Amino acid sequence: MKIDEAVNIINSTMTVRAKVDEGVMYVHEKLNRDDNWFMRVSLYHFGWSAITADFDTCLDDDVEVMDLARVMDVVQLLICTPVKERFPEKKYVLSAMRCAEGPVPIKQYVNAIKTSTNNVEFHFGFADEKADAMEFTQKELDDLSDFFPKVAIDAMKEPAEGKDE
Repeated sequence: MKIDEAVNIINSTMTVRAKVDEGVMYVHEKLNRDDNWFMRVSLYHFGWSAITADFDTCLDDDVEVMDLARVMDVVQLLICTPVKERFPEKKYVLSAMRCAEGPVPIKQYVNAIKTSTNNVEFHFGFADEKADAMEFTQKELDDLSDFFPKVAIDAMKEPAEGKDE
């Protein structure tokens, strides 16, 4: 189970919420402050040793039993998932420098269109904004190296983090 998937499931309950901060997932009652958690899960540890719980002092009668059961199911799935599989896969965009008008190069991002058969047709349209660029996983970029030189792809590759900010 991926971390963001676990947080989304827990946050979909009526009386419990989860938040991730610096490698730890904290589980709270929906209305409690962030520092008033009843369970925390270290996201870099495997198995039950990853869990710290404080049910006595931080868990009120306001939490529904079904929500607590959902949390325990999700945490069980999360701690049984190998650590390297919990984190979302890194995404990348491809950028290129172009001389559009005049001698000053302009950084633009590759835009590609996926067909209905999930093949990628490259209409190398360029987007001026990183937010408009197509995202690729590392596996997708490796697959592209069958058609384009890997060295060129690696030179164009940028992390997509902060793309939509």
